[in-house]
Amino acid sequence: MLVYFIGTGGSEGIPAHLCTCSTCNEARNFGFAQRKPSTLAVITENRKAILFDVGTDIRGFLNVPLEAIFLTHWHHDHIYGLYKLRWMARGTELYAPGGHADALILNDPKNLRPNVIKPWETLEVDTLRVTALKLNHEVETLGYLIEEDGKSVALLYDTKGLPEETRDFLKRKASLRLVIVDATYPPGTDDPYHNSVDEAARIGLSLAERTVLSHISHKNLPFLELVEYVRKRWENRVLVAYDGMLFYV
Repeated sequence: MLVYFIGTGGSEGIPAHLCTCSTCNEARNFGFAQRKPSTLAVITENRKAILFDVGTDIRGFLNVPLEAIFLTHWHHDHIYGLYKLRWMARGTELYAPGGHADALILNDPKNLRPNVIKPWETLEVDTLRVTALKLNHEVETLGYLIEEDGKSVALLYDTKGLPEETRDFLKRKASLRLVIVDATYPPGTDDPYHNSVDEAARIGLSLAERTVLSHISHKNLPFLELVEYVRKRWENRVLVAYDGMLFYV
């Protein structure tokens, strides 16, 4: 499978409007440091696309039929793109947790077909096997284990740490190649709903061969400083995601 990071930012994206912090100013100088809210696509062996969260308008980045859309939760930075995507000319299944669902999407979904997915439920979509996982966040939130041809990726945002049952479940997956982890805040930050960079790295290193840090807030370190920090501590075992990043699993 091919993992395509369309958006790797937190709620506000980077740069945040009118913000003059060092992270936002760097992003105005260097386009590669800009981030859209979290949006991830997985391209299967059959070249079919499955979307995980829709934090931005994807039409300029992924203009193909979607086999399905999975939401981690209903916070608006993870569903913004659905408001336009629901007008697409093909019916598409939407899977999401039941809690705190968006009324507009449920009551007027257009060509979306909303379905509730529960923790530990597994669905087969094209060549992928997708299992919903419990996460720790302020609203009901799911992570996903995505498996294809004996290889697997875990998507773990938004979350603060992991529920013990989720950690135990993932540790039993010997073929876990990649973990994508919420790393919203800079080192040393203790937030009740999101990980810091160090917390996210520890989660990933305990579970998989390679960790990618995503869901990066403008409150985090500037991009170049963050990459240097991560590289010095964990070398190539931990990477910082960026918009447009591709990862072949």
